[in-house]
Order: sequence, then C-alpha cells, then structure tokens
Amino acid sequence: MKKLFPIVIALLFAFNANSQSKNYASLKVKIANLEVDSLVIISYKNPNFKKVIKADSDGVFKDTINVKADKYYVSNCSNVFPNGIYLNNGYDLKITVDAKAPGKTMAFSGKGATENEFVTTFSKNEENFDYESLMQLDQSAFDKQTEQIRLNLFATLDKKKYASDFVVYQIGYLDNFIEMKTQAYKTILEERK
Repeated sequence: MKKLFPIVIALLFAFNANSQSKNYASLKVKIANLEVDSLVIISYKNPNFKKVIKADSDGVFKDTINVKADKYYVSNCSNVFPNGIYLNNGYDLKITVDAKAPGKTMAFSGKGATENEFVTTFSKNEENFDYESLMQLDQSAFDKQTEQIRLNLFATLDKKKYASDFVVYQIGYLDNFIEMKTQAYKTILEERK
C-alpha cells in the first residue's frame, strides 16, 4: 500500500496539470499564394487588441495569443478570412487555405476547428439567405419566419458538439442577428406607411 501511494499522488498531479486550461490560444496558419509577411489579428469587441504574427522561413504564421472567447478579424487578409476566426484560450487551432480560392480551400484542424467550421458554414448560409423576400412579408408572416429562422439556427448549434463558451457566444450572436433583421423590418414597415 505504501508503494502505491506515491504513484497515486503522481497521477493526481499529472491529471491536475493536464486538466488546467492554457491561458493562451495556439494559432498556426499556412496560406498558399499570400503576398504578405504577417497577419494582423484584431478583436471584434476590443479595439485595443492587436496581434501581429510574422511568417516564419517556411511561410507559416504561428504564435500563442492570450485572448478572450471572441471572433477575431484578420485585418490585412479580409479577403482570405471574410468571416474572421473564433479564438479562445486553450485552443490549438491550425488553418490551411489558398489565398486564391479561400472559400473552397479553407480547412481547420486541432482544438477550435469545429467552432470555426460552424462560423464559416453559418456565414455562407447567411450570404445565401433571401433577406429581400423576408422584408416584403406582412407582420404576422415576418414574425413566423424569423421565429423559424431562430429555431433552425439554434438547432444547428448542437450543445454537445461545441465548447460551452462558444455556444454562449453564438447564441448571443444569433439573437443579435435576429434583432437586427427585426429592426430593419420595422424601419421598412414605417416607410411603407
């Protein structure tokens, strides 16, 4: 029993060390056909946050970043990352993309990949949505349609598949998205009078 005690203690310390979250996100980005030597990461919510990541000799951008769970804008590559990227401490996100065809070549791997795939898919669906038709509906039909949109969006956000911080962030984003469309609709209704 005495011989087993040090092993149990060592295992507990190892488990505790592994279970603690990192206070940074690791980001590694490989972009083919890119003509810049750095990426400039800016927070959507915090205008004071700015991180410049220089390319290494192989053209790979990698760094660790202390972040808050949020979407981040890659300011000098908005054509490659039009929807930004979602980062949180503890992520080990790897991105590969060809700057000449980002929509077809963007690939995520590592911790945080699932969340970023959701953001990309949601943004593509948002681009393809027919808002003009929605804005032409009467009030009752508009309310039913926006409620259906809300239910569909929330249904795609499987809470078991995504990190809890991402689910909270995305629910807030989706609610804001619906609210903006509702306000736009109300403005159109007022103009029709």
